[in-house]
Amino acid sequence: MGNASQGANRAVTEAASAGRSPAVRVLARAGFAFIGLVHILVGAIALQIDRGQGGEADQSGAIGTLASKPGGGLLLWTGAVACAALALWMVTEAVFGARTENGTKEKWKKAAPPAGKALIFAFLAYTFAVFAAGGSKNSSQSASDFTAKLMGVPAGAVLLVVIGLAIIAAGAFYAYRGISRKFMTDLQVVGSARTAVQWIGTIGYAAKGVVLAAVGVLVIVAVATADPSKSSGLDGGLKTLGAQPYGVFLLAAIAAGLVCYGVYSMARARYGKF
Repeated sequence: MGNASQGANRAVTEAASAGRSPAVRVLARAGFAFIGLVHILVGAIALQIDRGQGGEADQSGAIGTLASKPGGGLLLWTGAVACAALALWMVTEAVFGARTENGTKEKWKKAAPPAGKALIFAFLAYTFAVFAAGGSKNSSQSASDFTAKLMGVPAGAVLLVVIGLAIIAAGAFYAYRGISRKFMTDLQVVGSARTAVQWIGTIGYAAKGVVLAAVGVLVIVAVATADPSKSSGLDGGLKTLGAQPYGVFLLAAIAAGLVCYGVYSMARARYGKF
């Protein structure tokens, strides 16, 4: 039994090591660049909505915009591969991070953040691939459909409230990382570039935190009103912010913040610790 366990651990370690090869490292950096591009486009679409124009201000809307451009298919396949590599890199972060701890609780605490990021990046890679293959996705409709399905199962409403609260907590965490500038620990940057990245990242993280909190609130509102359509993802969260008093100014500020987050992500592609 001990030999089998050691063999399994060795296999996991070897697989994780393969996931940290120089090629994967380069692609993972490119993954951050594509994440940055998506956020910049979401911010730009949100600004269009703020001016009274149409648009879907979320990942699907941003990737759909790329798909419509000349050479979009090749760009999207590259984005899919890059984001998949970034997801793989985060898996290795979770594996090696857990191995630095002794207790089970400490291992989970160390592995959970990169594992969660791996899921997010893998989903983004999947979205890139869907559009690259000629398909399409509506993130808002997907969020509403998911909410409706959960509402139809026992304890589904409770689970949705938990999910909504978790998204709000994630938004608060993003805002905290931005205001405290904890995100700078992910970077290796000095000089004037460091100052610029600090300011851009602070604004970007805070804006993303506000948007995530709005998305979480909409999930809870959907449960409270028994209306799944209220849970409409990132696009719905941004449009809800725009519908508030002085929403034109609020949405413009948040959209600019998302663009800043995109620029920060591109800076992370260059200066991030890998």
